[in-house]
Amino acid sequence: MVNILPMFKGYTIDIRLKQFRKVGPELKIDFIDFDSPEGDILLAEFVGSLKAKKESDRKNLIEIINQL
Repeated sequence: MVNILPMFKGYTIDIRLKQFRKVGPELKIDFIDFDSPEGDILLAEFVGSLKAKKESDRKNLIEIINQL
């Protein structure tokens, strides 16, 4: 089974590793940890954007809560 990671503001969200990741020019990868100041803001915005009626959003929210 293949898991498709959620995306937010151009970042791939790796809930298991607690990171936002973005691949930039020349394959430069930008990592932002959930527990950094920038990651905390992004995570709060992402959680706020989730729709409780969508099954995939509910699963993402449950995963995030379980990882924190």
